[in-house]
Amino acid sequence: MKSQVLKAFPAFRLRPPAGDVASAEVVDVHDLVVGQVNAAGGMYRGRAGTDAGPRRTDVLQAAEDVAVFHIALHGPADAEHQPYTGVARARAAVALVPLQRQEIVDAAARAYFFHALRQPHVAAILDGLDAIVQEHFAIGTRAGCLRMARLLEQVREPARALLVQVTGDERDWMAYPLARLLAFTELALARLDATTTKPSADLNGPFPDPHSADQALATAFRTYRDVQAGAHALPSLLASTLHALGALDAAAAQLPNGPVAKNRADCRTAASALDELATTARSVEASTPRTAVEVRALAQELAAIATDTSNRLESTALLLEDASRHGSVRTILTTLQNAELCPETDAGTRSVRVGDTETGPIRRTDNGRWTGPGITDPYHSPEGAAAALLDNLRDQQAAAGHRV
Repeated sequence: MKSQVLKAFPAFRLRPPAGDVASAEVVDVHDLVVGQVNAAGGMYRGRAGTDAGPRRTDVLQAAEDVAVFHIALHGPADAEHQPYTGVARARAAVALVPLQRQEIVDAAARAYFFHALRQPHVAAILDGLDAIVQEHFAIGTRAGCLRMARLLEQVREPARALLVQVTGDERDWMAYPLARLLAFTELALARLDATTTKPSADLNGPFPDPHSADQALATAFRTYRDVQAGAHALPSLLASTLHALGALDAAAAQLPNGPVAKNRADCRTAASALDELATTARSVEASTPRTAVEVRALAQELAAIATDTSNRLESTALLLEDASRHGSVRTILTTLQNAELCPETDAGTRSVRVGDTETGPIRRTDNGRWTGPGITDPYHSPEGAAAALLDNLRDQQAAAGHRV
């Protein structure tokens, strides 16, 4: 039997037993053994070092348990540091982390009995998981991905600390649930970090729908609340910090309460309010003592989220300017669904590709609009111009088909 790639963790393979050896081996991408799978009585159990997973009826599941232990202790392989291809995939991956909550609770109850929820690391893990659930929709901007990564780290740190220190009977109960939690956390962190460097198309440009814009604004407001709570928890505040916090409160009060992307005017009103929030957040960061590291980091996070959301709302407003020329925003986005609108170059151009076919490029005009081959009246948004090129290409292909 040949080695089998583990579907859930493709950086690992199950290598069958050699000769009379009863144990199969799990190897990494470098062909290094990271653990074994033992068979007994028709059941399989993955083992890495002194830790073992649950008994399984499927050998590949037992092998995946070995991969879980290895990722928890050593982090994901280099091949796993790939950006998510879309917001939906990122959210689905992060959602696996809080799904481990009940396993942690059950294992802690067996390991620590009535003191389980008062065990410091367990309490910190559960608080972190609750925060991840609350911030699930933060993954809608690049800065929102960074916020989620920070929250994942607040789960990883106590989970890793507990896994390192737990021994004896407590380890028998806690090792696998902690390792599984850490494995999903480590993988999500690695990929979110890569995504902020190379974001998917739906993390840039206009929001794909009004609801996504509302979620991003709500994330900004929750981050503002975090800054506010962190600052007021400090033992003392400088006069300059109090002044900056007052300005921040005033800016937050100007954020819209209702939908923010129903029309161009709403988009621009919300973007302006977010720009002011970002400015005041930077003032809070600058005026807060350097010893208040957490508050300064939160203020920086708020400024980034507000700026990203504002930029996307401005892009949405431009897209709405072009909607009537194509029929609707949905028509434009549907046209672009199977195409790639590449990032802007230093020369102010953006490639528009369908597979290996270049239909552009489009380029920015002197007055900030977008044009391209065959476009006589420039568009407000790059998406509008790209959709026009794709419509032209489709019409040309249809005409050529009729001629044949």
